[in-house]
Amino acid sequence: MTINSDLQKQQPGSELVTLFELEKPNGQFAYLTRGLDDDLSTLQMYDYDSPSTLRTYVALPITSDGFDIKVTGAISRPTLNVTLISTAFATQMGTTDFDSLVGKKVIRRLTLKRYLKGESSDPGSGNTPIEFTRQVWTISKITSRDAAFISFELVAPYDLQGVKIPAREIISNACPWEYTGASPDLAEHAKCGGCSWHRESKFAPHNYINGQAMTGVEFTVYINIDNESIIPASTSFTNYTTASSGTNFAVEAFIKTTATATKVNSNGTLSSANINEYWQVATAGAKSALGTPSDSNTKFERVRVHQGAYSASTAYSAFTDDRLNDIVTYTSGGKTYIWKTTVSHTGNTPGFNNFWKRADECGKTLTSCGKRFGFTPIDITSASSLGKTEINSTVTLPFGAFPGSKSFK
Repeated sequence: MTINSDLQKQQPGSELVTLFELEKPNGQFAYLTRGLDDDLSTLQMYDYDSPSTLRTYVALPITSDGFDIKVTGAISRPTLNVTLISTAFATQMGTTDFDSLVGKKVIRRLTLKRYLKGESSDPGSGNTPIEFTRQVWTISKITSRDAAFISFELVAPYDLQGVKIPAREIISNACPWEYTGASPDLAEHAKCGGCSWHRESKFAPHNYINGQAMTGVEFTVYINIDNESIIPASTSFTNYTTASSGTNFAVEAFIKTTATATKVNSNGTLSSANINEYWQVATAGAKSALGTPSDSNTKFERVRVHQGAYSASTAYSAFTDDRLNDIVTYTSGGKTYIWKTTVSHTGNTPGFNNFWKRADECGKTLTSCGKRFGFTPIDITSASSLGKTEINSTVTLPFGAFPGSKSFK
């Protein structure tokens, strides 16, 4: 028995159900439905890409039209109308800036009520959901908006009207891909572009590094927008300032120096603060020969530190030089990301808000790519290993990131 044979009957025995999956500005999806008649209870159905994952579709007043498939004439441009009377739609999409939805995906799933979770013909977890061929569209524009409804015009992904060729413009020494847009933990329909760096900065290096076989260990590699490694503050650092001039430093050793900086207090006032700056030795030698660590001294490479897991009771500090701001990790929804405070504060949870920003950002250069995909651990057997200053230049970049480039230094 198939869903197509059901509809060939005079009485299919179950009503037709329409489910919508709308891409949010952050790349995740909201799951919506117009419900069953006046019943605004949620509906559940298993995911298309991961049949063991159950999706809950929130019922909202939604109308749609124009989803017919034409064999001749112009390509269909359906409309999707969603209520704005309450804040439910904005809550589901995670934004009130609905202009940011233009260019995002809309997936339309069509099935019979009997094939939903908990109904008479529920296929069960892990089995392929029973539905008609799903339709994937793109939001082309907002056609109207008032206090009651917002209307979106949708286009097929292959509708090329108004599209300039080539669609991708090559920009000198700058990667055009959306950072982590093709993260391996994303479902295939949710991926965008060619940057396959993991959203949680997880990385398993290639099989061999300098002739040594890798063990399949997965590392966590945090890099900021300035291509600087972000490592735990608990790392063992040698105090370079107090070391004697004859002290020898091995390559890849971690050191710290002291400095002063201007702190921006939580009330907006400024104060002077003593801070540590952190470095990694790129060239082995005695302190007297290495000179003073600085961004212009190639014998050292600057690193940043994070304080570990976020604590609601800890006061986090910001400075006039925001590169010095405190950095933490935070786990939510089973995902761990790294965040940098934007202001001095206490008790404000990390997220896309007025207090935090993502600390792991891409500088969009060859070096940015190299620091990530060319990561070389100091200890290939330990997942907690930190990286070397050396970039593994034998690996290849994600497809198309830098046209014409095969390796990097």
